[in-house]
Amino acid sequence: MIQNMLNKVFNSKQLPVYAGAWLAIAVIHFLIVTTQLGIDSFYAGAEALVFSLVFALLGVGLWYLVKFFDFEKQNRQEIIMQQASSSTVTLLIWFGSSYLIMGLIAGHDDAYMQILNDTMAVRIMAGLLLYAVMITVFYLVINNQNLKDRKTREETLQNMLHESELNSLRSQIKPHFLFNSLNSISSLTITNPEKAQEMVINLSEFMRYSLGFTDNKMSTLKQELYHLRLYLNIEKVRFGGRLNVEEHIEDGTSDWPLPPMILQPLVENAVKHGVYDTPGQSFVWIEGRTDNGWLEITVRNNHDPATPGKRGTGTGLANVMKRMQMVYGMSNLTKINKTENTFEVKLKFPGNDKN
Repeated sequence: MIQNMLNKVFNSKQLPVYAGAWLAIAVIHFLIVTTQLGIDSFYAGAEALVFSLVFALLGVGLWYLVKFFDFEKQNRQEIIMQQASSSTVTLLIWFGSSYLIMGLIAGHDDAYMQILNDTMAVRIMAGLLLYAVMITVFYLVINNQNLKDRKTREETLQNMLHESELNSLRSQIKPHFLFNSLNSISSLTITNPEKAQEMVINLSEFMRYSLGFTDNKMSTLKQELYHLRLYLNIEKVRFGGRLNVEEHIEDGTSDWPLPPMILQPLVENAVKHGVYDTPGQSFVWIEGRTDNGWLEITVRNNHDPATPGKRGTGTGLANVMKRMQMVYGMSNLTKINKTENTFEVKLKFPGNDKN
């Protein structure tokens, strides 16, 4: 029964420590009364056990007192009054109960009872010291637990916020592409219905692929390249021979983990700005290589600086940069390099051992 009560108060790590501490106190109690007071070993052992056990049981109530008493919201006077009344009641119950139990054990041994009466003040002072130490330890332990719980809650909330922001960014990317694709299909419905139909089929397969990923699932480079080819097939129907794409992907990188749809906005921007900004042939280069345990993906397009071009909202590239930082926790994984005739975005992806 006593053990069950203690198990409800202390966890599996705290209970052995609590029991061990009171066992040590009982041993010290035994040594003091036998060496300093000359009490018989039987009475000394019984006294050490009784006084320590009663105080240990009272400590359960003190634990709840500290746990549910908000020291931060109380002023100094209230704390002093509360602890004064608590210590008085605790010491009265402790010493009174222990004294009665030892009286029953000692029976008519007047010598022992006389020693007990003569050392009453010292014992109460020792009990007061134990009370102060116990309350202090309890406060420190509970405060440490509260800090850990608060940190856990904050981490949980931060993860939920992170996931919510990531989902929001990803949901922005899909409508961003869908908006541009539907505009392309719209422009072909009158001029070339057959190509418009082909784009609708490709778009359907593309969206089926992109919607197949859950929010916490990683893709691979192989899957992302398949995804990009679907998109490029859609754009090639619209732009025909004006759009040229080259892939240079290092062997052995097909299973590299990537966030889903992380490359598509970059290729979309390359196509859009390359075709619109270049009156003749436009080129998109997609390169992938490993470097010291990292995968580097480069998306580059040519453009004519003399052509005004068609401005976008900037959503695609900004979302990619935010997603990279949120997924990997690093802000240096995206690099942009613009020259007079080319625009280049390079992404670095850690392997599984660095995730």
